[in-house]
Amino acid sequence: MRRAVLFLFLAALTWPAAAAAEWHITPMVGITFAGKTTLQDFENATGSVHPALGIAGTYLTNGILGAEGIAIVTPGFFEGVGDFVDKSRTTVVMGNVIITVPRRWAEYSLRPFASAGIGLMRSSQEDQLGLLPVVSNVTGFNIGGGAIGYFSKSSGVRFDVRYYSNIHGVDQGAVAIGDVHLRYMTATVGFVIRR
Repeated sequence: MRRAVLFLFLAALTWPAAAAAEWHITPMVGITFAGKTTLQDFENATGSVHPALGIAGTYLTNGILGAEGIAIVTPGFFEGVGDFVDKSRTTVVMGNVIITVPRRWAEYSLRPFASAGIGLMRSSQEDQLGLLPVVSNVTGFNIGGGAIGYFSKSSGVRFDVRYYSNIHGVDQGAVAIGDVHLRYMTATVGFVIRR
C-alpha cells in the first residue's frame, strides 16, 4: 500500500499539463469527532467534539490528479469535564494523493475531490501533577473528500470530511492499554488562496 501511495504521489507531481496546474494554500477550521483510542483517556473525552485547526498545501493539475500536504491540530483532544488533564492535543501531518474532476468541468463551480495518504499521528497529554505524561507517535493514514468552490481566479472555499487512523497497533508501553490505536474524523472548512 505504501508503494502504491508513493507512486501515485510522484505521478501527480510529474503529470503533464503543468502549465495549467494550480496551487492552493488553505487555512482551515473545523471539528474533530467520533474519536476512539487505547491511549490513556482519563476524562473519557476522545469521543467528544473538539475544535480543530489546520492547513493544506495543494497542487492540482488540469486533469484528475493532484497532491497535497495536510496538517490538522486538535487541542484538548483528551480533555473533558474533569480537571485531571492539564493540556493535550493530537496532530496529524500527512501527504495525500488527490483525485478530482478535470479543471475544465468545474472552472467556476464546485470541484469535488477524494484524497488519501499516509503520515504521522502524534498525541500528547499532561496531567495536573505531571505524573502520567503521554506522548505517542504512530504512522497513520487518512481518507476523505470534499469540494472546492471558487469565488474568483485567486480565491475560494474548501469543505472537507476526513477519517484518520493509525496503520497498525504499536506497543508503546504504559501510554496505552495494549497496542496504541487511535482514530477519529474531522470536518473542516477553509479559505482557499489560489495561484
